[in-house]
Amino acid sequence: MRKLLIGALATAAIAAAPAGAQDKYSLTLAGASPGGLWSTIGAGLDKVYSKAYPGSTVTYQTGSGGLANAKLINDKKVPFGITADMELAAAYRGEGAFRGKPQSSLRTLFRVYAPSSRFQYTYVLLNGDVAKKYGITDMAGLKKNARQVRIAFNRPGNMDGDIGIAVIEANDIPAKSFKQVVRAASSEMTSLMLDRRVDAVSFGISYNHARIREMEKGIPLVQLSVGAAPSADVATKFGGQPCTIKANEHKFINEDKISVCVGGVIAVHKDMPEKQAYDLVKGVLKEIETFKGAHRALKAATTPQSIAEPAVAPHHPGAEKAFKEAGLL
Repeated sequence: MRKLLIGALATAAIAAAPAGAQDKYSLTLAGASPGGLWSTIGAGLDKVYSKAYPGSTVTYQTGSGGLANAKLINDKKVPFGITADMELAAAYRGEGAFRGKPQSSLRTLFRVYAPSSRFQYTYVLLNGDVAKKYGITDMAGLKKNARQVRIAFNRPGNMDGDIGIAVIEANDIPAKSFKQVVRAASSEMTSLMLDRRVDAVSFGISYNHARIREMEKGIPLVQLSVGAAPSADVATKFGGQPCTIKANEHKFINEDKISVCVGGVIAVHKDMPEKQAYDLVKGVLKEIETFKGAHRALKAATTPQSIAEPAVAPHHPGAEKAFKEAGLL
């Protein structure tokens, strides 16, 4: 197995360097913490390009995540990086952390996972005992009884928390109307629910994640549907898509539940040479099975069509050319 090189943000500011006619690339990919899904994606891309263009390498650069990566790419500090849809949307449009400072040089190279993969689906879950006590079966019931409910959202500064709040407020339920609002990391949501320190959570996580299954084992759960129109509004705002968990996909639901999903994007600077962008897309399309082998979730969700799905930032011209040649755009 090829060794994935991991470097710190403070030490890496490396531009991509094509090695002439041999189509060999040395690339630095801006990611997040080591050991997570994004580092696995980095390892997968290292294998992809070493096969597509022998001698090529991808160095995974650890960092603070998609918002930081967007600025690094826009400032030409790294050749490419991973961002989630809501982070790319905020950066490209000049919203949120980038208010008044749009990172307009960002371009989409390809998707590493599409919103439809449900890698980040916004669950609105209630403790079933609390839901039963107050008769909460939908968002209208939550609005009526908000003063009785303690709810948790992701921590400030994490845009998943912004989406978690947005799906609630899109149903005319101000976050301040709850009995208590807790801001915590997604990794803490399970214990908060199981210890009954909160009654509800609204956060993004992959469909049927182990944390959801752990909650289900420990307490009765009720999932609320965000609703078609609110989901569409929130998805548009954050660059995601409405998505659905079917009635038979969880034991604790008996009808389809619609919410918001966001995907992951490989972003580049608009000044990346067109041939390089073209080669990088062609490489991942050619070695798609290698990429899918990086993670079991990618194996089930990745298709040429999902890789080509557009994002808020337009495709780089080289990427667009490759996708059009493949009949994907």
